[in-house]
This record gives sequence, C-alpha cells and structure tokens, in this order.
Amino acid sequence: MNTPNLSSSQFLLKLKLIFVPFLIIAISTIVLYTFLNWLLIIKLNLFKIDDSIIDFLIPIFLPWIPNLIWLMPRIKLLRLKQGYRKNPVFGVLVINCLAISIPLILAQQYIVTATGKLTELNYIGEIHDSPTTKYYTARHFYINKNMVHVKTSLYVANKSRDFDMDIYACVPVFNALFPDTNKIAAIRNSADPKALVFIDDTLSTMSRLKRLTADSIRMMHYLNPSLVMPKYGDAGKYGAIAVITKSFKFPIKPPVTKISPVAWLAVKYSSTVSNSLSAKEKQQSFKDFLRKTNYEFVNTRLDKFVYLARLPYNRQLRDFTAAIKSRDDVDELYGDPIILSPEYTPFADRNGNKLAWTLAVLSIGSAIFLIILFLTPLNNPIKTAEYLA
Repeated sequence: MNTPNLSSSQFLLKLKLIFVPFLIIAISTIVLYTFLNWLLIIKLNLFKIDDSIIDFLIPIFLPWIPNLIWLMPRIKLLRLKQGYRKNPVFGVLVINCLAISIPLILAQQYIVTATGKLTELNYIGEIHDSPTTKYYTARHFYINKNMVHVKTSLYVANKSRDFDMDIYACVPVFNALFPDTNKIAAIRNSADPKALVFIDDTLSTMSRLKRLTADSIRMMHYLNPSLVMPKYGDAGKYGAIAVITKSFKFPIKPPVTKISPVAWLAVKYSSTVSNSLSAKEKQQSFKDFLRKTNYEFVNTRLDKFVYLARLPYNRQLRDFTAAIKSRDDVDELYGDPIILSPEYTPFADRNGNKLAWTLAVLSIGSAIFLIILFLTPLNNPIKTAEYLA
C-alpha cells in the first residue's frame, strides 16, 4: 500500500475539522463525567450504584454518544478504504471510543483515591460519630480473629477455562479487648474478695479467676448472696462470681453470644486452577487452598495496617456482608456493618500512577488517531466546504 501524498494545507484542514473536535469530545467527556461522579456519588452520596457500573460499564459506552453524534459525520469526510464486509468508519470510531474509554476508567479510579479524606480516630468506635470518609486511622482498637466470619465462593470463569476459589473473611473490630475487659474488671473489683468463684460450673478460687485472660471468658456474672446461700450457707453470704470459659462444654447447646463490633476488617483470599481438572482434583486443590489460607490468616498481623479504606458498594462488599451474616451471632440492632480494608502501604502511595496512566493512554490514543488522519486523504471537497461554511 502506498502512502498518500498529502499537502500540509489538507492535513491542517483535517486537524481543524476532525482532530480538534475529537480532543474536545475526549477531554470534555472525561472531565465532566469524572466531576459528576465525584459530586453525586463520592461527595454527596446521592445514589447507591455498584461501582462496576460507575467505573467501568458507563465509561465503556458513554463515549459512543458524542462520537456518533458529532464525530462520525466528520470521519465520513475521509477517503477510508472499504474492506470486505467491514465498515471503515465504524473501525475508526472504535479506536476513538477506546481512546476515551480507557483513560475515563482510569480517571474514575484516580478520583476515588485522590479525593478520599483521611479521618484520624482515637478509638475505632468514633467512626460512628464522625463524618463518613474514605480512609481512617485508629489508635485504639481490638481485632478478634477468633470470631472471624467466612464465606466461600467457588465458580467457573474465563469462558469455562478456570475454576476460581475465593474466601471472604470478615474479622470483627472492637474498641477494646472483647469480651469487654472493663466489665470483667468491674465485676472483679466490686465483688467481695471472700465471694465464691465458680469457673465452668465448678467451685474455684479468686486467684485462678485473676489468671484467666479476658479473651478466654465467654461470660461472667455476679450472683447475689440470696441466690448462693440456700445451697452454700454462710460461705455464700458474700455472693459469688460465675464464669463460663470458651472451652466449657455445655450439656445442652448454649445460647449464641451476640456481638456488636464497631467495624469489620475485610480480607480476601483467591486461587485459580484449571477447570479441566477432575472433581477429585478440584476437591484436593480446594483443601490445599484452605490449608494455605488458614496458615496465612493465623500468621498475619492484621493490626499492623497503616490505614483503613472503606469498601465501595459493589459485589465484593455484598460478599463480605454475606460472610458477616453467615453466623447468627451478630446483634440484630447492629445495623448495616462498616466494612474496612486494611492497607499496609503508605497513605501517600494510594494513588499510584493512575493520573499519569490516564494522561498517557489519552495521549497514545490521540496519537494513533492523528496518524490515521495523516495517512488518509479527504474524500469529498464539497462536503468539506460545507463544514467550513
């Protein structure tokens, strides 16, 4: 194929008629949509829409509207080679729309992290009384990994080629050690030193009670002397402290201890194997995945996060919420859970290179379209004159 010999005047004409409108459409679409996303969704939170729609689906299809309305008639001014069963105008439109869609997607990811505010909390419980922000830090908190809630998801993906395994783990976060050490300490301090002590339905001593860690106690109650003396006589005139540890085996199933954590830490584990494996091989792969995940979960210091990020509204958030609801031990009055992702990198690095990639991809797409314009002559001088009129 021979490269057309185009005059500089004709190239400048194509810049004015086609390339400049393309740049106006691209920049206007990216700036306007990103601003509306920030104002309506991020700042004002007027709509609760899955972020995959906001950040991906709409940016994929939105550029087609201005391109079809304003740019396609101008592209038809070019003398594009008609291939067999191919529409060259549509091919150029695809390139133009991708040149806008990809940086538009990157811009949405950037605006979320760049405009997200960081709220510094003394106790994690202050999150309920603070304005809703994207990021948080907390000085005082307690993460109870023993109360983790888990949801497992197994599914076939990538056109049935992959067998994906996901584990969504939600770990409750409290203001302080749970069970409440303040309540336990109050019972210990207020009870008479001569009070009887029952640990796991067995008469024990105050010294053993003091050696128990709060994390090992399921429940603790103080019993008035009137409830103790009928059975123990004068020995029970100072009352008693009844303690049930987590290791105690109830003769009947005990009532579920309801918890009301301040928030939840979201931890996700994923693995993929070939879907062509037999059912037995998939089952073994899943067992290996569970074993590896459990080891990683037990040996990871979740409390060493740098900051916490509130999860956006999407399918992943719904999976973590399902993990929380998988066990009937969360207080019904607790309300919608606050689910946070622990982040271990510096807060200043949260944006990564999103802005640079946005500008770079837009520049590359514009350059490709500019090359197409340079290599393709104008088709109809009359129509061109009409646009100039």
